[in-house]
Amino acid sequence: MKIIARAPARVDPAGGGTDAPPYCIDYGGAVVNFSIARHSYVSFEWLPRGSGVILYSHDQKQGVRAVSIKDLKYDGRVDLLKAFVKRLFSEDDAFLLVTQSDIPQGTGLGGSGTLGVTLLGAIARAQAKQMTKSEIALLANEIERADLGNSGGSQDSYGAALGGIKLITYRKGGGSSCELIKVPDSIRGQWERDSLLIYTGEVHLSGSIHVDIRKSYEQKDSPTVRAMDNLKAAARDMARALEAGDINAYVDSLNRSRLNHYALHPSCDSETLRKFFRELSPCIRGGKACGAGGGGFILVHTKSDCRRECIRIAESLGGMVWNCQLDDLGLMTWEEPPSSPEKIEAIRRRI
Repeated sequence: MKIIARAPARVDPAGGGTDAPPYCIDYGGAVVNFSIARHSYVSFEWLPRGSGVILYSHDQKQGVRAVSIKDLKYDGRVDLLKAFVKRLFSEDDAFLLVTQSDIPQGTGLGGSGTLGVTLLGAIARAQAKQMTKSEIALLANEIERADLGNSGGSQDSYGAALGGIKLITYRKGGGSSCELIKVPDSIRGQWERDSLLIYTGEVHLSGSIHVDIRKSYEQKDSPTVRAMDNLKAAARDMARALEAGDINAYVDSLNRSRLNHYALHPSCDSETLRKFFRELSPCIRGGKACGAGGGGFILVHTKSDCRRECIRIAESLGGMVWNCQLDDLGLMTWEEPPSSPEKIEAIRRRI
């Protein structure tokens, strides 16, 4: 049988950045994280022994074939996939692994973290490993950070694995916990109606932005540390506002997060981001850039009677607009009939 896994992307309306070392280790952190119904998908199936390894990404339109996992080298082609199979499989295992995603890479929605969780979900089911979703989130993040050396925190993996609306808390000295925020149905409905994701047309490189932030963090009297403190406070305030059903306080925390996000480092800001917020200001109550910033998607909260006008203005600026729908399920896996030999051969020929 073919194993399928699916996991959602996330938006981080408050606290993003405080989940990344060294700040979260030195001071602790807090992130409010919404899982949304945009997904990464992975299909996995065992092949006859001796068939080798086939890895393919529909999004990148590239892949690799190897006689054995030991022959896989990091060379810029589907390296994230390689990291997971190199960590989790034996040298003589033979399988086909194929990925596809709704989430454009480098746009602030945690695409690599989402794909990592999806990969691990499929692999764990294939290997009959019993893992909780939290364990999958932490291991997926570890492989991306330790094996590939990608900078960042773990909120993307939590968002993909667990689903829902969450407060993720990072303890000073290390360790984290994640709790679902109990949001009244009326506020969930209002959030989905009035929230829009707008792609500004600029791809950001979250790893390089995290490097910039870390360099600034290490300076004496760093403004980055003050901004992180404010982001953490905004996340805690937002969690309380959501649980209390106070949408006005949610918007206030969202806007505080945007201003302090800009203050982390100049690379978190851009004239394009400023232009979108400036032109959209008559139609929105607030918003912020997603992820590390510098480009990619922005999350905005529209005025209740201005949704259509907000979409019109965003599209006139060259933006791509998505509705926001929550995903409460998080990581899912299931089984489907195996691929035909012809389909497997077709994938082989693409590589």
